[in-house]
Amino acid sequence: MLKEKLSRRDIILGAGKFAVVGAGIAAVSGGLSLFSKAEAKGPQTLPWPYEKLDTEEVARIAYDGWYKAFCSYGVASGILIPLQKKIGEPYTMLPVEGLRLGEGGIVGWGTICGSLLGATVALGFVAPYDVGKQILNEMLNWYGNEKLPIFTPEKPKAEVKVTSISNSPLCHVSVNKWCQKAGKAFGSPERKDRCARLTADVAVQTVKFLNDWKDGKFKSTQKFPPAMYATTSQHNCGECHTSKVPEVIR
Repeated sequence: MLKEKLSRRDIILGAGKFAVVGAGIAAVSGGLSLFSKAEAKGPQTLPWPYEKLDTEEVARIAYDGWYKAFCSYGVASGILIPLQKKIGEPYTMLPVEGLRLGEGGIVGWGTICGSLLGATVALGFVAPYDVGKQILNEMLNWYGNEKLPIFTPEKPKAEVKVTSISNSPLCHVSVNKWCQKAGKAFGSPERKDRCARLTADVAVQTVKFLNDWKDGKFKSTQKFPPAMYATTSQHNCGECHTSKVPEVIR
């Protein structure tokens, strides 16, 4: 049998290769270890910790957030970014940009107002399930019955003088009622700023309810739609749907 002779150079090169491979394995295993530690940090179950927020800061972030990525993102950022600053993890591990698609009643379909969708997602992380349901029930009722917008920014992007009552949580109803009353087109700077201000309003009202809950003062006053109509429904079907409202089987 032939014996292979290894030169000093071969031994050194071979050792170098093993060192590189070993370092790579160590780096991967170390990375996995860090990943496991990161997973282990912070509460793994919901809700996450909540501390009372300043409504002025919330409004400012939400208003600016609308101009960055519209209504759903605006409300979520107005609530979650202050919590990232106050609490840190696990909120800092949550990319708020994931809420961008809620814009315009979900990518322009005009369904649920994106601001309410942003509030829904934020509440899902912050509040216990039953509390979150009660707050959202109050929020949808408030949204439909309040004269909006309320918030006035320090440096508005446009002049907004008109408020309106939507009597609906739906984007297309809310926006078009305001546009008709204000005499402004959907693409106008005034309509855009109206929605940015409304985004701040929704974020602020959500935080007011959360702050009351934190203080033990929150009380739910609204019944859920199934308890009122024997089906899932909003409160003003008859405004748009007359003879075509489906009959409810009780």
